[in-house]
Amino acid sequence: MKKSVFVLVSLTALATVLRADSHYILHASFPDGTGLEIFTETTGSSQISLQGEMGIGPGAGSQDLVNRVVVDRANNILFAYNLEASRGASQDTVKIRIQPISAASEASLLQDAARRGRSWGSGAHLPTVAGVREFPVKIGEAVTLDILYNPSTGEKIYDVLRPIAGSSPVMSVTSVTAPETIALREIAIKVNGRAMPAPASFIIGSAVRIDIPRLGAYVVAAYDPHQASPGHGFTAIAHADGKTLSWAMGSDRVEITSSTNVLTRSGKGMLWVYHDAHYQPGVIGLQAADTVEWLLPKR
Repeated sequence: MKKSVFVLVSLTALATVLRADSHYILHASFPDGTGLEIFTETTGSSQISLQGEMGIGPGAGSQDLVNRVVVDRANNILFAYNLEASRGASQDTVKIRIQPISAASEASLLQDAARRGRSWGSGAHLPTVAGVREFPVKIGEAVTLDILYNPSTGEKIYDVLRPIAGSSPVMSVTSVTAPETIALREIAIKVNGRAMPAPASFIIGSAVRIDIPRLGAYVVAAYDPHQASPGHGFTAIAHADGKTLSWAMGSDRVEITSSTNVLTRSGKGMLWVYHDAHYQPGVIGLQAADTVEWLLPKR
């Protein structure tokens, strides 16, 4: 078994996405229609698998759970845990439950790892979370789970979990191509060169909405929405370059700086913008969705 330079860290809900390529990611669907998008990222240069592994296995008692396994590019096991998701207390939230890998699932994974010559760290057991953790996540937002940390370099390896529409009425896991999405985390915003107060939340989706006092609502899409929303005037005028998103419309220029890349896959490119000047918000607001239809202001 290979000894890792990483140590376990406590499970923490953070808000960051640094997806940088077009590899595959995983979708999990749960019986009540809840779905999650799941993939692994790192703040450093470790060779990890974006997709990792996921399956359905035994949980506590007779309950079946999603077994999540984080692996490196050599297919060695870095971390494992059990995962559940269900509808939250309010209509716009999903409750995510993380817990240590079950004994039955661990035994099966270790047996398979030994047969295939895979390593799993430096101990007799799989690295996993210390205890059960539950937290709500709003639709259109995402969280990351810090799982491994290299104290000598400060590098972290973490899983990203984002609620999506479930694709199956029963528990299932599927592999899909990572789409291009817009991620805005802990943003700073300037309008015509003047800084404005912005929420510290994190959003991610194929489209985002930014409400700005006195200017109205802007819906920004990572894809051309004309076919889906022919009645709205989207224009390809926004530009994403690393952590900066900007556009100019009329006499106003908006510049948004995120703590992560705005475009999660390509890093830079043009985006489509729709502006509704009639909607007048009192404060800056952020929303995200997988289609622009969910974000367009109601008239």
